Amino acid sequence: MASSETDTAGSSPTTTAQEVRDEDLDRMILTRLTLLGVDLSVLPEDDPDAPADQRRILASARRFLRSTPPALADFRMDPQEVAPIMYPAALAPDRIGEGTGANGNGQSRGAGG
Repeated sequence: MASSETDTAGSSPTTTAQEVRDEDLDRMILTRLTLLGVDLSVLPEDDPDAPADQRRILASARRFLRSTPPALADFRMDPQEVAPIMYPAALAPDRIGEGTGANGNGQSRGAGG
């Protein structure tokens, strides 16, 4: 879709990350990081000897935003979808050992064991 075309809702022209100026992307990145509690101002602005500096972090974030596939950028989580869980109900701690005897003697906890 070209930047002059409107989106499917017809609300406004769409703009791709490739068309956004570096300064605007930097402002968006810094705002997002600030909302997450990340303060880049503690890093040097531009220091080739430092493991990380503001210039390299912003350049990396801009590169990521400009190269993110549209399918990933357009992904929306379905609030009705059941999220994967770490421990399925069949393996919940209160069910482990049922029928085989949790205490090792062939009796389950509910059978007087």
